[in-house]
Amino acid sequence: MKYIATMQDVTIQSGQASFVGSQEIAQRIRSARARAGFTRKQLAAASGASERYLAHLEAGTGNPSVEMLLAISEALGMAMAELLPMGGERDAGVAHAAQLLRRAPPERVREALAWLGERPDAVDGKGRRVALIGLRGAGKSSLGQALADRLSVPFFEISKEVEQRYGGSIGVLLEINGPAALRRYEADVLRDICRTNAAAVIAAPGAVVADGKLFDQLLRETWTVWLQATPEDHMSRVVAQGDLRPMTGNRTAMNDLKAILAAREADYARADARLDTSGQDFNHTVSMLEGVVASFAG
Repeated sequence: MKYIATMQDVTIQSGQASFVGSQEIAQRIRSARARAGFTRKQLAAASGASERYLAHLEAGTGNPSVEMLLAISEALGMAMAELLPMGGERDAGVAHAAQLLRRAPPERVREALAWLGERPDAVDGKGRRVALIGLRGAGKSSLGQALADRLSVPFFEISKEVEQRYGGSIGVLLEINGPAALRRYEADVLRDICRTNAAAVIAAPGAVVADGKLFDQLLRETWTVWLQATPEDHMSRVVAQGDLRPMTGNRTAMNDLKAILAAREADYARADARLDTSGQDFNHTVSMLEGVVASFAG
């Protein structure tokens, strides 16, 4: 059955989509993939698309079907409309409001959501739970354990808890069960931690911001601190930990890291506080983190 529907600059016919704004869609796919921390190969496996096809889409030269855009959005844990020009909004006023929210500083976003009834800044239910967010190499594990020791509270790494519960590595879980299964495990782990611990320090996965529901859950049930560092520090710390994957066979590793940081920055900025961990003595950084936490979690 053939049909034609027009939404902004999107025309759909017989399941195929012709996009006037293909460059914007390409940018949205690249950004969403970076936020999730997926390689093109991983996204291809999760969505059922070929790497070559995804390369064309991300270059703005592909002609995606509605079904494929839906598969890509589901693999990335987002609504398909978020991949469309203007976010898929039919009303220009709504589209403009969405653009303003994307550009607004975190405090203005919180004010707007509170006015709309979302109340993301509500403190009920957070207890004395602190979650550390940020890219790999920001210091979530080392600083988190040190902070937990100082506060005499338990320390949890969501990724390690998932691996224990699953009985295998995150890589194997993704390969066999896909990203949707990983998101379910992470949500279950976070829920159980918060249910059984009024006070705790939690190291969240770097890509937690790619799952809107999980990140909202984290913001609602914990005091979050964004651990920032320069891209160079992120890379050197990961390599120093013995993980050479960021540098192995990938000359554009630093550019990829910067792209991931740029894609996630607005979401990381929703944290209750932020702390720069670059160029500082470790113990001094722990003391600074303890002071930040004391300011809102007692």
